[in-house]
Amino acid sequence: MTVIAKPKKAAASRAHKTGNKAAAAKIETPVAVEPAGRDVLVPLDHLFLSEANVRKVHHEEGILELAALIEAQGLLQRLSVVAVPDGRFAVVAGGRRLRAMQMLAQSGRWPASQPVECKLYEEAQALQVSLAENSGREAMHPADQMEAFKRLIDGEGLTVAQVAGRFGVSPLTVERRLKLACLSPRFLDMYRAGEIEPDQLQALALLESHATQEAVWEGLSPYDRSAWRIRNAVTSESCSADSRLARFVGLDAYEAEGGTVRRDLFASLDDLSGIYLDNPQLLQTLAIDKLRGVAAGIKEDGWSWVECSLDADTTPWRGYGRADKERREPSAEEAALIEQLSAEQRAHAEAYDQHQDEGDPDAEDFELVEQQLCEALDTVELKLEAASEGLWQWSAERLAIAGSLVRLDRRGDVVVDRGLVRPGDRKAAAAGAGAGEGGEEESAPRDLPSTSRPEFSEKLMRDLTSHRTAALQAALVQNPHIALVTLAHRMAETVFGLYGSGDDIVKVSVRVTGDSTLAQEASEYSESPAATVLGSAEAQWGDRLPGSPDALFRWLLAQPRETLLELLAYCTARSVNAVAGRPRSYNHSDALAEALDVDMADWWAPRAANYLGRVSKAKALEAVKEATGIDATQAVAGMKKSDAVAHCASKLEGARWLPAPLRSLSAQPRTPEDDA
Repeated sequence: MTVIAKPKKAAASRAHKTGNKAAAAKIETPVAVEPAGRDVLVPLDHLFLSEANVRKVHHEEGILELAALIEAQGLLQRLSVVAVPDGRFAVVAGGRRLRAMQMLAQSGRWPASQPVECKLYEEAQALQVSLAENSGREAMHPADQMEAFKRLIDGEGLTVAQVAGRFGVSPLTVERRLKLACLSPRFLDMYRAGEIEPDQLQALALLESHATQEAVWEGLSPYDRSAWRIRNAVTSESCSADSRLARFVGLDAYEAEGGTVRRDLFASLDDLSGIYLDNPQLLQTLAIDKLRGVAAGIKEDGWSWVECSLDADTTPWRGYGRADKERREPSAEEAALIEQLSAEQRAHAEAYDQHQDEGDPDAEDFELVEQQLCEALDTVELKLEAASEGLWQWSAERLAIAGSLVRLDRRGDVVVDRGLVRPGDRKAAAAGAGAGEGGEEESAPRDLPSTSRPEFSEKLMRDLTSHRTAALQAALVQNPHIALVTLAHRMAETVFGLYGSGDDIVKVSVRVTGDSTLAQEASEYSESPAATVLGSAEAQWGDRLPGSPDALFRWLLAQPRETLLELLAYCTARSVNAVAGRPRSYNHSDALAEALDVDMADWWAPRAANYLGRVSKAKALEAVKEATGIDATQAVAGMKKSDAVAHCASKLEGARWLPAPLRSLSAQPRTPEDDA
């Protein structure tokens, strides 16, 4: 092989001058191009990419890997070059190898003058040589590379790190290819034949046994062997590390107790959903033990009872009542603190208002000052709220009858519902409270409402309007378009100031009106049609949504618009709260009911527990007469109230009668000012 260390014309000139023709011929030999091409060594810094190279699209992917291969194994395939008059050599085939070697030189791992093995052709052959080398090439099949990596480790004793270093890939890449190489030979043959996709192989790789892999494959329909379906079949009895129980217990605690784990090598390193816990019974035991530890601390607060639940579904607790806190008198120190914070709050509010009224919006620091004033006001309001909240507590009487529920939410966070009253205790309290009322109700004339008192009690009003709220929510869940309108309307109200003035800073937010809130107010809520619709929607979304905010955002990005609208409808629905303790005039809840075509007769019917037994006998008879035209006064004369209520309920069954709080109100006539 002729070595071209550094082709200099000056060296040849000196040889001629000294008469050393043999030396001159030896130096000039590399420039003489032979038709068949011949092997030469050329310094790396004398090589450049030729315009004659037919490959014009250059992909940078894999250059680092190629550089590592060349560094570890040497250049296994020579570059094809032609000589140029300035003493350099143009590479007509092997451009990626050239860039990889130049990268080695730039990083200091190779000298710039590193000798490179080349095949020298005459310039007239450049195009043919370039085209020939870049045509008819076939990349190694990934399955062949997987098995080759496995042979290097199993047969030649190399480590994963050594293989990764020699072939310019990460150790994780080597581990992933080894994992696939260990699959049943059947699947590798199918992969070579194009009969199975890489993501299907990755799902099967979660199983170690070849027999189990093949059993899972055979157990699925030929038309239903997607990677998702395979992974679901493989992990059906396992629990993801992203599940709420796993998040609560912690992966380390689970493994410390002997729990086995399978890790999906092909999942992202920070993706907990790619880690599978194979002993869900152990996980459940650890979770309930940890939750009981939390409950023990809650019990020390004096509650009559404390229960634990790992179930995210709160349906079983919908019938529970809630004991109210009572406000105690503040101590002298507390009163002084509240007065101080109140004074600070007023001062900050006045400073903010003054800045808004007198400040120059065009001033450079206007927004900065505004932000500082807002933050100061928010801080003092939070302190004031905390100080005032500390004065509210459950009395000993309430603690004696009420309890707490310690549960996990859908994200795996501990939630403590304090002040719950069991249905049995709630009914007993209600019966005791109703005994006195029953005696008065025997005298019919005094049951008629007077003009000095509302038609319905606040408690009953809140009960009825809670059912109305649930119906609006349920209808909204089923109508994404109106949900989108509702959300846009609320945001536009806030952004464009289309609301009454107040002394607080308005922020768009979602305040959830969930089942537990509605069940506290609405009698027999858990049996209502709205609760069924909402409970089903909550369960479905709870199962579909990932358990962390980051994962949720990534999941949402991948969803079609229809799914996003359905989720938007549910979330918007859960923000609706039309519960009221007093009669209303026409408001936005009526506009929403009109848009959704909500007829409360589809969602509520009068029964003893939810209406008839909670109003006077005269009001119950009035409902029957209004619904049927029949005056039942004589029919119930002499009956006890419970019997009279049952009689009225039977007459109203199927009549679709509604009390005033559940009826639709008409919008007020529009005026020219409304359209201005």
